[in-house]
Amino acid sequence: MKKENCDTQSWELCDQALANLRTKKLSPFPNNYQAEFYELLEHHISDDLTGEMYTQEFTSGNVNKYLEIAQMALQAFVQSNQEITQVMQDHAQRTSPSHSYSKDYLSKNCLKIVDDLAQLDTEMSHALLKAHDQINHLTQNIELLSEENRIDPLTKFYNRKELFKDLIFIGDKIENENAPECYLLMIDMDDFKAINDTYSHLAGDKTLVFVARTIGSLIRNTDKAYRFGGDEFIVVLNRSTLNVAQSIAEKIRANIEKARLFYENNEMRITVSIGVSKLSGKEIETSLRRADRALYEAKNKSKNQVFII
Repeated sequence: MKKENCDTQSWELCDQALANLRTKKLSPFPNNYQAEFYELLEHHISDDLTGEMYTQEFTSGNVNKYLEIAQMALQAFVQSNQEITQVMQDHAQRTSPSHSYSKDYLSKNCLKIVDDLAQLDTEMSHALLKAHDQINHLTQNIELLSEENRIDPLTKFYNRKELFKDLIFIGDKIENENAPECYLLMIDMDDFKAINDTYSHLAGDKTLVFVARTIGSLIRNTDKAYRFGGDEFIVVLNRSTLNVAQSIAEKIRANIEKARLFYENNEMRITVSIGVSKLSGKEIETSLRRADRALYEAKNKSKNQVFII
């Protein structure tokens, strides 16, 4: 078999093996690839070469030609699967003419060498699958920790840290683009300390969860709610107008006022005061101070009020 014929046949078999894997919808793991390659090789290699492999006249030159085909197949697989290059290099080393195997060893142990390659492929496939599972597990843990770092565990609203990050992002958009107006609702429960003192802190937690759920049910999908601290919440109304902000604030206030909430057979009356202000670009602290001032005015007006600045 001439070398140029060997080269041509090996690359054709490589391409056909990969094509077969795609047709069968099999993952191009090394063991799958090599099984396809050697099955094709068995059908395509010349009868003379195949016969010589099982005779005493099988020379080291013919062994090297056979191993050259295998080596080129492995190299083609490397080019298609760069992430396992290092392992494939180990395979190439096993079939390299510079290896310390004697010609006599090669002639007598060609099939064993091929089996060793197949075993290495199997081991590598298991290692790749295991690594893939570990990466998925670690990715899920990272995503979970990242989410927990952004969420208040009691109300399931975003936390104060996430609020400031979002306000910076929204403020940049307002400054750099002709963006729609955004409004802030600062919501505070009225007489929350009295609930804790009268009914217990567990009752207080129950009311916080109730208020959070009510707020969440009345804001739009484009809006975002945060627990600012204690019994205080902030809602960022994206792409809003003053009328929309006032309407949403009033719905929240009214729905909480008319709700009946019980704790150990005791009905708890809950109301909230809400301050409304416009978000002014990167002036985050100024915007929050305005919302806080609006909330203060609502508290001063006998509570259970919506006040707009």
